[in-house]
Formats: sequence, structure tokens, C-alpha cells
Amino acid sequence: MDIRLTEGVKLILDRLYEQGYRADVVGGAVRDALIGRPSFDFDITTEATPDEVKSVFADCKIVDTGIKHGTVTLVLDGVGYEITTWRVDGDYHDSRHPDAVSFTRSLSEDLARRDFTVNAICYNERDGYTDIFGGVDDIRAKVIRAVGEPERRFREDALRIMRAVRFSSQLGFSIEEHTALAATKLRSLLLNVSDERIYVELKKLLSADGAHEVLSSYPEIILTVLPELDGLKLPDRELFISMDYKTRLLSLFLLNAKDARERFSSAMQRLKTDSAHRVYGESVLSHYKNADTGTRYGALKLLSSVGPEVALGVAALGVLVGEKTKLDLEIIEDAIASGIPYTLSELKVGGNDIAALGLRGPEIGKALLSLLDAVMSGECVNERDALLGLCQKDFH
Repeated sequence: MDIRLTEGVKLILDRLYEQGYRADVVGGAVRDALIGRPSFDFDITTEATPDEVKSVFADCKIVDTGIKHGTVTLVLDGVGYEITTWRVDGDYHDSRHPDAVSFTRSLSEDLARRDFTVNAICYNERDGYTDIFGGVDDIRAKVIRAVGEPERRFREDALRIMRAVRFSSQLGFSIEEHTALAATKLRSLLLNVSDERIYVELKKLLSADGAHEVLSSYPEIILTVLPELDGLKLPDRELFISMDYKTRLLSLFLLNAKDARERFSSAMQRLKTDSAHRVYGESVLSHYKNADTGTRYGALKLLSSVGPEVALGVAALGVLVGEKTKLDLEIIEDAIASGIPYTLSELKVGGNDIAALGLRGPEIGKALLSLLDAVMSGECVNERDALLGLCQKDFH
């Protein structure tokens, strides 16, 4: 199977070849093409050094995005293409980055430093596929296997442990036995990796179709990066697959942490997630226990307190952990679609109308809230005369 290269990638490969330098696309784009998935992000590897790349493309804009590790970004028609020189990595002392790199004219040496066989396949239209480590066979067998010695790969870069389980979740591949054993054995090295990078991998893992299987198979790894959990009890697999990432994540805290809201908040702050995601999760977990999602009135009350996004999140979380049914979710959706007001701004009367009846100060706010409750409960229709009549009756 040939890869459909973009015109920009073809131009880069062709020009480097015309100047005597081999160049290939490598990694995820090649892997995905062999799997039958669309390829969008093309990483280019070449024997040309960064200075030689700059000379070949002297007429183009080039940015030294990772010059220390041999990477420059070539900008063509506003699109950036990363071009990395074949290299050999030196020793790793931080479980993440090589202390130094040296360039090589050997493609096999460059491929030997990569993480997994499925990511160590390169391709160009002249030479076809170059697969030194059996990545094509592993794709056919649906296996994630480390290139070379697994423990060495993970000691070099501990984030590869998370990448292994993330690829397993995304691709539906199993992890080869020795690779899996090494990942589990060396999981504590993940503590040396930045929390932000851990979260990127964790989110991708939990968002994928194979997340339930991976969580079940590698709980020790997950608990290493989510120490706020007391265990790793999981919801029903089919329900888990049906939910979005946010609900899946919240279910882990609801089922495995005594103080779910506090533990979730602590974890999200540690992982440096965006504040909107953290606030959303905190609100869902805060209102979860006391939310009445089984009646129209209860649904409207919940909507009035937290808004539609959180209300739907509460119901979805309840469905996922088996404490609510899909009917609860439907009731929330129906309440939203009904047009029945659940915010003060939707009432057909306002503060001035209530003040005209002689109420003052806090009494106005109290009266409006009472009227909103009456509309939500069905006691009164949302019409000006009816609302003012009820207000006169209740507050005079």
C-alpha cells in the first residue's frame, strides 16, 4: 500500500533526493497508512544535516524548532514540515531526553532509537517501505512491541510507557509480553515525566475505543499517573464505550475515590488541565449525589442551578456508573427542549414589575425565585399577568 503524500511532502523528499540526500516519511503517518487510517501529520527524516537541509531549501523559510536534536521546520505555503536528521541518541539521565545526539549517515541506526516497531517504518516513493524491525508484521498481528530491548527504551524515555498503553487503546493492539512486563516494572519512572505530557497521553488513552481493555489490563500504570485514585474499579464496558472522555474520567473518581470531587480537583490541578475542564468536573461531582434527575421538576431545578452542560453530565455519569438510567438523561434533554423557563432571565416579569407591586430589596429577589419555582413546578404559566397575580397573592 502506497501512502498518499501531500504535495508539500513530495516536494521536500524530491528536492532532497535531487541533491543527493535520502529522505523518508516516518512514524505515525506510515503506521496509519498501513493500518488503513488516514494520514495527516507527516514527519520527515533525512540523512542531510540541519545545515545541509537549510542549504537545499535556501529559498524557503526555515525555523530551528528543535535544532539541538536535529529538527528544523520548513514552511511552505504557510504549512510547517518538521525535518529531522538521522541521529544516534546519547545517554539519558532524566528518563525523558537524551543528554546529547550525534548525526549519522545510517538509516538503521536512526530507526533503532525509536520507540515501537510500528513507528519505526519509513517510506518514500523511490525506495518504498523500509522496515528493519518487523513493524509491518506487528501491524498485521496488531501488536505494540518495543524496538530492541524494552527496558532500555523505557529507561531512555519513560513517557513511552504511557505511549504504549495509549497506542494499545487507540489502535486496539495488544502489547507484546516483554514490552508489557517492562512497562509495568518501570512504571515509577513516569514520576520523572512532566504532568502536562502525562495528561496528553492519558486523555488520548481514555478517549479511545480500547480504553476499557487497557485500564483493565494495566491498572498499575494508570494508578501511577492517577495516584488520587484508591483503586481502579471500572464501569460496565459497553456503557463506558458509549460515553465521552469527560464522563469516563469522572467515573474513575466517583468509583475509586472517597472524596471524589476533592480528589478530582487535586488531580486536575496537578496535571495542569484547563480550568474549564476542572470546574466542569468539580460541578458535576458536587451536584451528583443530591440531583433529582428522575422527574421533570427535578431536572428543571438542576438546570436552574448548574445549567445544561453540567446537568447532562450529572445524568450521564449516573448512567455510566449504574446509579441512573437512560430515562434520567432523556428527562434532562426533554426539560431543555420543553421551553419551560429555568432561569430568571426567561421569566415574563422582572425586578421592576415586582417593585411596582410594592416589594423592596431582598423581597424582590425572593419573589422572582418563588415565581420561577412555580413555573418549573407547573403551578403557574410563564405569562406576565399570571405571574404578577401569583406574586400579589403570595407576598401580600
